[in-house]
Amino acid sequence: MKRRAAAAMILPACLLTLGSLTACSGLDANSESADPRPVHSPAETLRPAETNGSGTAGAGESRTGVVDPGWDAAAQEAEGVFLSLHEAETDLEFRAVDSDGTVLWSAQRPRVCSGFLVSDTADGPVAVLMDQQSGSNDSLKTRASGFDLHSGKKLWGPVEVPGPLLGSGLVFAGPPEDFIGAGGSRTALDPANGAELAVEHGDAPRILALLDGYLVLADGEELIGEDLEGRRLWTRPLAALGLTAAEARETPWEAVGGSHALIGSGGHQRTLIDLRSGKTVADGIYGAGFDSHSRTLVTSDSKLNGLDLDGTKRWDAPLDGDAELAAVGAGFVVTEAGAGGDADDEGTQTRSADDGRILDAAEEATESGDFGAPHHIADSGARLVGDPGSPLLIPPVDRSAKR
Repeated sequence: MKRRAAAAMILPACLLTLGSLTACSGLDANSESADPRPVHSPAETLRPAETNGSGTAGAGESRTGVVDPGWDAAAQEAEGVFLSLHEAETDLEFRAVDSDGTVLWSAQRPRVCSGFLVSDTADGPVAVLMDQQSGSNDSLKTRASGFDLHSGKKLWGPVEVPGPLLGSGLVFAGPPEDFIGAGGSRTALDPANGAELAVEHGDAPRILALLDGYLVLADGEELIGEDLEGRRLWTRPLAALGLTAAEARETPWEAVGGSHALIGSGGHQRTLIDLRSGKTVADGIYGAGFDSHSRTLVTSDSKLNGLDLDGTKRWDAPLDGDAELAAVGAGFVVTEAGAGGDADDEGTQTRSADDGRILDAAEEATESGDFGAPHHIADSGARLVGDPGSPLLIPPVDRSAKR
């Protein structure tokens, strides 16, 4: 199983405040959120690639048009279904959209309940949405519920949680002391059923991340990896990652493929580890991605590197000028150069994820035009382009039509 976050929803605990946008707190007391409703209609086509006899094309009529789902936040994706939210006048509307641009379902939430997560389970991907309920003494309870990503059917919840989503998986943080600063105690939930997997209390290990079926904890100066059954998989000293216990607690963890995690928030100092063994696969890197078609991990430092899952190098390729890794998926590795870069006329360059060779026009995906390089490519071939904070969707390329 794999989960791809189209743009990581990383919110370090040091940034959590009572009014955090990922919180679900006291502005809409007595609000009860409705379950998702089926839609099954095409999203707006912003720029059709083809036209029909009347000179127009709908989202369902063109497999290579640019679709605007109306999202106002970074989208997350699994199994070719994307989820993000639209800011309406009085509330938020979450919209699940498939790779061809069809809105599958939508759900309303209060405007302060913007936290969400797409997570894999053995039975398929789950969309976790937040809501709130009035409690005793005019207090508000923050709650989470899980829904089938494809259908919107409720799978579990609502489950009361201590506060907003932390960002490194299905981990929730309590409110910080004095309403600002580092978050309080954390709880990790099983995305399959909403059950508590770990709760911070007393001398219990600290919760760092819950990614792709792997729970990462810190106990003193030791890092611990467990599966969702509570079996310990590995331990290693935090110092081996160049982190103290306090730093590890505030450091973002980002899932890469179904078995790896990228640690760090940017710069040439991120580390890729194998969540199955805890071993470092690559360090001192800018970014990483995973292509399930070729089972290749791709990292970027001063060059591109194609790796097997155990870190064995399969290929490397130069990064021209100031080019950076933009997206990996569906067999492609896409880089984008800034002004003065040596990539193609559009500022992008596409390589094969299998062997790193530059692809010709007949092999690569269609151009993203004025929108630049894609910032996410699903296994289906669908791509997200434009501003990651309000992404547009380009459906998969019809390769038979290209030939």
